[in-house]
Amino acid sequence: MPRHRLSMPPSDWPGDIRVRFEEVFSSVSKHQRRRLEQGLGRWLLEADRDELPPELITPALVDRRLGHLRPEIAAAAKQALQAVYPEATVFVRENKVEVESKRKALQREISRNWHRFPSAWQEVARPKLHFCSEGLNDGLLVEAWTSDTLQSRLQTVWSFFDFCRAEGLEEEITRTTVQRRLDARQAEFQAGHVSLATIHGEIQRLKLLGIATFRDRDWTWLDPVLRVLKKKMALQPSRSDARLVDLAELRQAAISCSEVALRHHRAATGCRAKTTANKLARTGLAISLLVNSPIRRESLATLDLKENFDPDFTRLFLSPHETKDKKRDERVLTPEVRQQLQDYVAHHRASVAPHRETALFVGSRGKPVAPEYLSQTVGDQCQKLFGKRVTPQVIRNIIAGFIVSQVPEKASLASVVLNHASTATTETYRANGKQVQAAKKLREANDQGRSDHGVNQSPLEQPEKRGSSRKCRTRPVRRPRGRLSDPTQTGRAPI
Repeated sequence: MPRHRLSMPPSDWPGDIRVRFEEVFSSVSKHQRRRLEQGLGRWLLEADRDELPPELITPALVDRRLGHLRPEIAAAAKQALQAVYPEATVFVRENKVEVESKRKALQREISRNWHRFPSAWQEVARPKLHFCSEGLNDGLLVEAWTSDTLQSRLQTVWSFFDFCRAEGLEEEITRTTVQRRLDARQAEFQAGHVSLATIHGEIQRLKLLGIATFRDRDWTWLDPVLRVLKKKMALQPSRSDARLVDLAELRQAAISCSEVALRHHRAATGCRAKTTANKLARTGLAISLLVNSPIRRESLATLDLKENFDPDFTRLFLSPHETKDKKRDERVLTPEVRQQLQDYVAHHRASVAPHRETALFVGSRGKPVAPEYLSQTVGDQCQKLFGKRVTPQVIRNIIAGFIVSQVPEKASLASVVLNHASTATTETYRANGKQVQAAKKLREANDQGRSDHGVNQSPLEQPEKRGSSRKCRTRPVRRPRGRLSDPTQTGRAPI
């Protein structure tokens, strides 16, 4: 029984095709020549079966005759065809699926969600959201904004009016409705469902679409809300920022802060110098306590020498009302943290705290430090050292991501260390755990590459030339090893 032919042998090719093939591929290897012959022979065989001339090449024919082949065989056939028939368009694919344009998709979405506008907004927005079939007489908003911008602002306004209807409020952007919306979003922020950046973006889009729709109204009353949200947003880094700093870097930075602060305290002769040293020591101790025991910001700021520590500063205790699981917690302090704690209490705190004050963190006026101020000083100091604000909450994110990345099978351990109310909270760190592992591998590979080539410093680590008044716009370079110099200097990266 004769075997079914899959390709026409070169001996059966037309003479002109065989000559052109030899001229183009005379210098290729035997292996590649065999593939090219098989590919072109398959095309000639299919053309003969279809009773069509071989020079008739269309995207539909190419896809039908070669689309079911393995990629390497199809590529060889197309390469041979393009060489033998250079005037043909072999590698152009025919569009099989018509993709809807953003303009059409936005027009369809507006029509589908038009009922979510109040009647007053429908009347004013209809001419401004008009789509001309020829694109010559579009509405003002369609013409002024891109499709993505208009879509995001419309979706925000529709969601806002849905909230007003669900809460029985007036379907309008007023002080009352915005306040109620902010209260609801604040509860979602505290639960970890949204970020401050998301809330700020929503209010910004409400204002911009309101100005574009009702230009005769006064929308400046939203400016104070946006300023407050922007200020709070700067103090609340995103969860992805938890990959910026290693625990070892944080621990080393905190120890260096305490050492520099103690030197400055002993050399200080005036009140201002001692106050600066006290602030630096307080910040360094706060970072060390967070790295050693990642407690919450409120619990950190309200630590009491009599209630939360033993006399030798070897253990840290948290009462049930300070933990979300409502259980008493006990943490062991490392020798480094214990030494920092003793130095702070014996030197810095003793110079400002009244006799009967038992709070650990005391300000220059002898009063306990507020949680917001302590968090701000930690973020400011990390901004100087690492070029990025790292707040107490970010440090907790770093530790949770580290635990999940190191022992994924024991991710629930992060709930115990961070006093989460349930293990479901820890699940949000699983995605970050993979990113932490990837960042660690990349850093190790870069360090290994520099050591293999005998490079000790990257270009960003070279010392700045003297006399240069131009500020460096690059982010300060962090070193995982070695002590940091005086962290109070803000004009240059610590080395």
